[in-house]
Amino acid sequence: MAAKTTIIYTCSNCDAQQATWLGRCSECGQFGTIASQPETIIKSQSISSLKTTKAAGVTSLRLGSNLSLKRFVSGLNEVDRVLGGGLVEGGVTLLTGEPGAGKSTLLLALADSCSQPVLYASGEEALEQIEQRARRLKVKGDKLGFTAETNIQAIAQAVRQNSVKLLIIDSLQTVVSEDSLVGSSSPNQLKSILSDLVALAKETKTAVMVIGHVIKSGQAAGPKTIEHLVDVVLSLESLDKQSVKILRATKNRFGSTDEVGVFQMEEGGLIEVNNPSALFLDDRHAGAGSCITALQQGSRSLLVEVQALVTRVTKLNYPKRATTGYDSARLQLLIAVLEEKVGLKFGYNDVYVNLAGGLKSREPALDLAVCLAVISARQKKPLAKDLVVFGEVGLGGEIRAVNNMPKRLQESARLGFKQVLCSKLPNNIKFPKVLEISVVGNLFEVMDWL
Repeated sequence: MAAKTTIIYTCSNCDAQQATWLGRCSECGQFGTIASQPETIIKSQSISSLKTTKAAGVTSLRLGSNLSLKRFVSGLNEVDRVLGGGLVEGGVTLLTGEPGAGKSTLLLALADSCSQPVLYASGEEALEQIEQRARRLKVKGDKLGFTAETNIQAIAQAVRQNSVKLLIIDSLQTVVSEDSLVGSSSPNQLKSILSDLVALAKETKTAVMVIGHVIKSGQAAGPKTIEHLVDVVLSLESLDKQSVKILRATKNRFGSTDEVGVFQMEEGGLIEVNNPSALFLDDRHAGAGSCITALQQGSRSLLVEVQALVTRVTKLNYPKRATTGYDSARLQLLIAVLEEKVGLKFGYNDVYVNLAGGLKSREPALDLAVCLAVISARQKKPLAKDLVVFGEVGLGGEIRAVNNMPKRLQESARLGFKQVLCSKLPNNIKFPKVLEISVVGNLFEVMDWL
């Protein structure tokens, strides 16, 4: 095969390649991001001429085989819940989040709680800074090794020599490679380093967790390719309650992306929240326009407060519909159904809906609770304090069933609620006897119940 070196022009923002230099990238529209770099082009031979190439090994895929993923627990139950049961040997996880969200704090606590040998490689903080945080978190560090090395080749050798089972990189943007011809943190550099980490993980069966920076939109910094290369992409988010952090998976090859982990930032670091429903209901309003609903997040049910505010007369030509944590288009639809099917008029009212605590959800089970909160706010009549509401509302005003109803009912009873308003229950469903369940089939029955 013949090799040829040529010059290409690459955008440092989106990794788009151009044949000539441009002042503005034609893909992302950024100015001054086009730079030249050498590229080696290898002229490939035709498939018919590769007669001496060794054939790829083929293995029969048997559904009854004993092949399974080998996992080990991280020591943090909330992290294991989101990952699908623990860290996978040879798996690569990318953790993203806003600056100050607690990414380094979370992984340092995870490194301390893990029972396997851990290597923490930090290019952002010196050993003195790590030790200061470790003392605050009361980290024992029995099986925790630390290095300030940023060379990926040197880190790989340390992993091989010390039989490391978990490698933590803080962060991807600080690691360099001696084989790369481009600058640090460039798109090609990030892809090259992450490819080396994936190869290292598969070779040594080491679980790798990498912290990645984010851009203004909240997405992982760098080309989208880095999210394709890894097995799991985790996001650590701060809610309106700044001390509450939500860990969720946007990609997971080893499990579901529906699970969430809840943490609370305290003086001693990130503390796992075993009862998030009680946390979100701690400052409940309990007046007109407040309704409690049960959200399903993976295998966990969360009780949250839906708040609504309906003003008497709008000062705008068109009434305002605003939401926080809820789909604004869905609110428009529900208001239209209430007007058409029940006869409630909102033509001169501004309507605001908020999920208390900073949660965000698009689950259809929220529909009925939003309707009850809006009706309560409009009529200035509070709902019962021990009432939980959930159900999907259709365009015809019908109340549709939602999934995982037993878990929602159990969580409601566990937190001391006595009444539940919902759609028709499945046959042979078992629910706590302390609950008084009212079944409604449409919004007319809801109004009669009120």
